[in-house]
Amino acid sequence: MNFSEAIVDITTAFRDRYFWMALGWQDIRARYRRSALGPLWITISTAVTVAAMGPLYGALFNRSPDDFIPHLALGLIFWAFISGSINEFCDAFSGSAHYLKQVKLPLTIFVLRVVYRQLIILGHNICIYPIIMLLLGKTVNANIFLTVPALLLVSFNLLWVGLVVAIFCTRYRDMHPVVGSVMSLMFFVTPIVWQVDQLPPERAYLAHLNPLTIMLELMRMPIIGVAPPAMYWVAGLVAAVAGSIATLCLLARFRHRVTYWL
Repeated sequence: MNFSEAIVDITTAFRDRYFWMALGWQDIRARYRRSALGPLWITISTAVTVAAMGPLYGALFNRSPDDFIPHLALGLIFWAFISGSINEFCDAFSGSAHYLKQVKLPLTIFVLRVVYRQLIILGHNICIYPIIMLLLGKTVNANIFLTVPALLLVSFNLLWVGLVVAIFCTRYRDMHPVVGSVMSLMFFVTPIVWQVDQLPPERAYLAHLNPLTIMLELMRMPIIGVAPPAMYWVAGLVAAVAGSIATLCLLARFRHRVTYWL
């Protein structure tokens, strides 16, 4: 395994940020070409979903709308960022085969392209929340500044997850629908619609064993006004370090084979 080449692949990709940022922005423009509202259609769809599900599920769970609707809205917004990234990582290399077959480029560029594209969509979707705050009379506190390091930590974790998923799905093309099915299942076992305190106390730990719960709550809790537990930060940092080391080994071993798998 050539670790030096894997390290160069990652560092070069970050250095050439203008390339993957341009590709990500071009993807957004191409996807919504000739559309009057562009990515705002996703925002409108999310807003309609929150408006429909918020009062209904709030009543079913016997929850106050002032607490439940912000929880649901931010859950759906950040889940779209996480699940959208993971699902699109499956095609990160195969969808860029015309680049990889003609020019020697760092593989990390095409994973960063997906993350950046999803960050743009997240930026559109998060615009829903100020409207919800206005309608419900909600306020923010200083904890909201924790959203920035939380988003950086989650994005970094998504980066190494993206490299693993992209390499795996390029080698085994049948895994794309499997990843989609797993993410659909994870929607129901992650506290997006429901809340952790609805679980019996002796089973609440099951929610915390779900890494997607930690990623979601790290971004959601500061905006709601609650500082995420130290356990979440530690788990996110440990996952980032351990995942990066494992991904570096994987990239060093299979980096030169990806082009032949396309």
